[in-house]
Amino acid sequence: MRVAVAFLFSFFIEFCRLVSNLELNQCRHLTSCEQCAGFVDNEISCRWCLESTECVPSKYQCHPWKTVIHEINCPLPKLPTTYSDTFLRTEIAAYIQAANRVSEYSPVGAPMSCLMKLPSNVAVLYELDVPTSLEGRTIGVLIGVNHDLQHVFIGFRSTNDPVQFVSQFYVFMMGWMENFPLGGRMVAIYSIMYKNILDFGFDSCLEKAIERFPTYSLLVTGHSLGGAMATVFSLHVAMKYQNKQTRLYSLSAPRSGDETFVKLLRKHVYEEFRVVRDGDFVPDSPFRVSQTIETAHHNSFEIFYGSHMAVDNYVICDQPETEYCLKGSWWKKPVAHMYLFDQNFYNYHLGYCE
Repeated sequence: MRVAVAFLFSFFIEFCRLVSNLELNQCRHLTSCEQCAGFVDNEISCRWCLESTECVPSKYQCHPWKTVIHEINCPLPKLPTTYSDTFLRTEIAAYIQAANRVSEYSPVGAPMSCLMKLPSNVAVLYELDVPTSLEGRTIGVLIGVNHDLQHVFIGFRSTNDPVQFVSQFYVFMMGWMENFPLGGRMVAIYSIMYKNILDFGFDSCLEKAIERFPTYSLLVTGHSLGGAMATVFSLHVAMKYQNKQTRLYSLSAPRSGDETFVKLLRKHVYEEFRVVRDGDFVPDSPFRVSQTIETAHHNSFEIFYGSHMAVDNYVICDQPETEYCLKGSWWKKPVAHMYLFDQNFYNYHLGYCE
């Protein structure tokens, strides 16, 4: 009896050793993060650890914070060199402040009152206050032109209504995503708003703007909800006008599309920057309760600012999400979402720019 037990025990140990070696062999033949992240072979999951130079089996051999599960979150080999802190806190901030005043609550001429503070030769071309079908509110879209910088800019208004704010988080909590017409899957409220804006005549307005200024590039921007919609429409614009350079500058934006959508952004959008402030809770939504359940992902590149957003107090992160940047910020505070570059981006019944 004892001999039989000893034999079974030794057989079990040898079996485990063989399985372990099989796991190691199945994972370690993968030589890059993109190959390794999320790879499953015969129910064996392979993981890429940021502190390792090889693919390893099972996420438990990595620190959870340093485990890359999704391919699009692998470290990027080359960081951009064209990001400008001055451009963001002047031009982009003015575009967003102007877009936030495309609203039934703002007086006539309010968007231009923000743009007049710029030294550039800037003009408003179209203001679209678009009714939204899901929550029964509106979203503002501003199309303008900067002649000195030679680009047509498109700004999207951030949330300016409590119902709209709650509706987004309700969709987040449901995990509601749907097919996106350009490819991939999208958080449902943003996919619905995308269709609402197109139905309102967005393409016709932009086409007229481009006909007037055919040599100008395109720039898309927004804060919060506006940042999510800017991300969505940067792909729309880049795919529609492939002979033009389309740049994306989103501030404090939540996640919007799945991995396929993020890959399309990388393929078609000429330049993309996602600006966040330490302590902001909105970019960490829709919330993730599992790494395997369908969810939205962030695009690159994350420009991570410290809590005070002092001049040049930023890091360009080599991953769309990493514990070394905003993902590692555990202290969340609403003020970090509403105040950027010493400016108030809280959007509620705004008047003229002071």
